[in-house]
Amino acid sequence: MSLDRLTRFKNPEIKYRRVFYDIILKNMLSPSISKHKLDEKNAAFIVNIVERIWNNSVKKLFPKSNSDCFTLKDLDDIQYNITDEYTKELMQAKLNIADILNSDIAAKIPQNVIFIKKLFKEYKKNKDIISAGRKIRNDFSTLFPIEKLILTEGITEEILLPKFSELLGCDFGKNGIFILATGGKSKVLSIYAELKYILKIPVFVLLDNDAEPVYNDVLSVLRPQDKAYLIKSGEFEDILSKELILKSFREMNYDIQPPTSEELTAEAGTCKSLDLIWKSRGLGEFRKAPFAKAVSQCLDNASFATDEIREIINCIQNL
Repeated sequence: MSLDRLTRFKNPEIKYRRVFYDIILKNMLSPSISKHKLDEKNAAFIVNIVERIWNNSVKKLFPKSNSDCFTLKDLDDIQYNITDEYTKELMQAKLNIADILNSDIAAKIPQNVIFIKKLFKEYKKNKDIISAGRKIRNDFSTLFPIEKLILTEGITEEILLPKFSELLGCDFGKNGIFILATGGKSKVLSIYAELKYILKIPVFVLLDNDAEPVYNDVLSVLRPQDKAYLIKSGEFEDILSKELILKSFREMNYDIQPPTSEELTAEAGTCKSLDLIWKSRGLGEFRKAPFAKAVSQCLDNASFATDEIREIINCIQNL
């Protein structure tokens, strides 16, 4: 669990302290120590205790341990610009990761830990963590290490952009392109404003047309390596082809009368039109996430990508 948390795409200045504190508070039984007391300790103390707890636990679990310790610092250095000296010192912790990855415990592990497992083997060959990481990502589409970040408002883009991009020849997993749905236009600016100071990698900000004020605010603080894009009309659902929408509706509701062209081209916009269609056919409330998943399953041809979707994908590729 701690290895998973340490290898997620999270700000090192937050995740290392949280994970290391958690390891100490849960496992250092005598003498007991509080979080308040940990805040008073220097980074060297934290690293020493975590290394002892982690590495001794691994040795106890795996008596044939080879004690091959590994630091995760170089992975975060690819993505983050770390200026906090305390965090830099925490990132130097040498942990026995290999024995965990090579055990049955790692039979069911998250994608980021799968990447670490493959990376460790490749890294032992050439000792260059960056080239090893990119080779593993390209060979196995592991997504990690992350090299580009896309900030979007909602889940539709998060589900559909990777699929459209793959059909257009750019696999997000192989190219290290990570999507973060912020949960609404009001959060996009604050999240970008925070990330721009800690990320080395470029950021692509995608906003619906009604978020033009936020778009302008993002442009005013945009780094040279980043890009913001405002959908020309409506939201992401509005730039999907009508053919794809109809195909997805039939896939979800094979025994229900499909919508007419007139119903889909209502001035209210695609989502409001679909909501009316759902209700008129007794399907309840229209929900974006299930619909986006249905659209993804129907995406089997690049011809479904509209001109604006192609333009968005092209911007991401050229970032």
